[in-house]
Amino acid sequence: MSGKILIVDDEHDIVGELQECLQDEGYECITAYSGEEGLSQLRTHRDVTVVVTDLRMPGSNGLDMIQSARAELGSACEAEFIVLTGHGDLKDAVVALKYGVMDFLAKPVDLDQLVESVANTDQLVLRKRVERYLQEGLRADVQVKEREIHKLVRSLETAYAEALNCLAVASEYKDPETGAHIQRIGAYAAYCAKELGWSTERQSMIRIAAPLHDVGKIGIPESILLKPGALLPDEVAIMKTHAAIGKRILSQSDHPTMKMAANIAGGHHETWNGRGYPSALSGHQIPLEARITTLVDVYDALRSERPYKKGFDHDTTMGIILEGDGRTDPSHFDPELLELFAANAADFAKIFAELADRR
Repeated sequence: MSGKILIVDDEHDIVGELQECLQDEGYECITAYSGEEGLSQLRTHRDVTVVVTDLRMPGSNGLDMIQSARAELGSACEAEFIVLTGHGDLKDAVVALKYGVMDFLAKPVDLDQLVESVANTDQLVLRKRVERYLQEGLRADVQVKEREIHKLVRSLETAYAEALNCLAVASEYKDPETGAHIQRIGAYAAYCAKELGWSTERQSMIRIAAPLHDVGKIGIPESILLKPGALLPDEVAIMKTHAAIGKRILSQSDHPTMKMAANIAGGHHETWNGRGYPSALSGHQIPLEARITTLVDVYDALRSERPYKKGFDHDTTMGIILEGDGRTDPSHFDPELLELFAANAADFAKIFAELADRR
């Protein structure tokens, strides 16, 4: 059974396009063209399961509507929110994450991504309803309900991972790197975790958490982040704050994956020899997940082509990491991880090739 979808955007053409797409998938859709109208629809239609809303609208914007719905309607509003973000909406997107937004979709909207996101979010709301029915004593056909709950719990974990991935992708909008880069970072890190004997669950956690290492760049001015030439000393100091910014953003949640991500964001520029930043930690003072991400991030950065540099081949990159080149030095990395890295070099090269940037 599909739920009712509320689409909120001040651009009528976009509303019409999204409505047609979702109706073709079997969803009942209602619409609004401002935050005020969207809130009014939520007051009237308590059976809405998913709200797809733009952030930037005249008058009451999408954030205002979300905040008002949470405060005014409380548990009477079971709907979850998906927000549409443009290039300039990243700060608002971080605020929206704190409000419990389930997903972020960049404009112009990829309709296939929209359908997938709405389906996942709709299932989450249905799961909440099932739990409420059970709590109220409506236990007819318990076995069927239990199967439905298990299915929706799995969907919840998937949606949570996708929401964190969207935040990682959002940070890439402010940095001249690629979506393939963050995929590779997760894959390298999960591989290292497996070789270190981590549980399957913790391997999955670091696969999700490691790509969030640079999320703090959301807080760095684009004039510095995208500067084509060398940075001035005061600009370098500002750039280095991205590690602490990322840790603050990701420390808003007690979820184990978010805690791991916060450790990674705050520690991925610390070095084994204690000469990194922001806290000059050394050795085992640095969380292991951050030490792993430091190493694989350097490997991928050296191998990747960027507008300002050519990428190195695998053998050259391994030489730089294991022997140093004056800028990168083996003393930056955990010696045990370096041994693991050298022993499995071919597998890291394979990951890079399989998840290569699309030209």
